[in-house]
Amino acid sequence: MNNEQIKDLKLERELSNPVYDIVNEGITYTMKKYLYEEYDLVKLVIMIYEKDYSYISNDNDYREQIKLMDEYFIKEYNHSIITLEMIKYLTSVEEEKFNDLSQKIAYAENLFRTNDKKMPKDLSIFSKPIKTKKYDDLMYFIEKNVTMKYAVAFVYNHIKYEEYLNLT
Repeated sequence: MNNEQIKDLKLERELSNPVYDIVNEGITYTMKKYLYEEYDLVKLVIMIYEKDYSYISNDNDYREQIKLMDEYFIKEYNHSIITLEMIKYLTSVEEEKFNDLSQKIAYAENLFRTNDKKMPKDLSIFSKPIKTKKYDDLMYFIEKNVTMKYAVAFVYNHIKYEEYLNLT
C-alpha cells in the first residue's frame, strides 16, 4: 500500500469517527441560536476555511472545540475540518439522495466556473472520488478550487438549512 492509499484509509475512518460529530452539533446549535437565514451557513463555512471561528457560538465551548479540531486536522491531514464535515454530512444520506446531491454539486460548480446554466457533462466530480475512496484528492479539490468549495458549501447549506427549518 502506498502513502496515498494509507491516507485515504485514514480519512475514511475519520468520516465515521464520532468525535467529529461535535462539528455538526456546533454548527446546528449556532444556526438555531442566531436564527440563520438561507445562505448564512455558506458564510460560516467560508469563515471556518479562513480560520475565523468567531461565527460559531461559544456556548458549550463549540468555538474552541471546532478550532482545536480544525488545527489538529490541518496538522494531521493538511485539510480543514469543515471539508470533512461537509463530506461526512453529504454522504450520510441515502444513496438516491446522494446521487441527486452529487449532481447538484456538479451543476453548481459548473455554473460558478462558467456562468453556464446547462447541466455539465461530468456529473460525478463529487461522487466519483467518494465511490473510489479517493478522499484526499476530493478534499484537496474542494479546498483548492474556489468554485468547487462554493458548490459543496451551497449544497451543504441547502440540506442543513432544510433540516434546520424542520427543527424550528
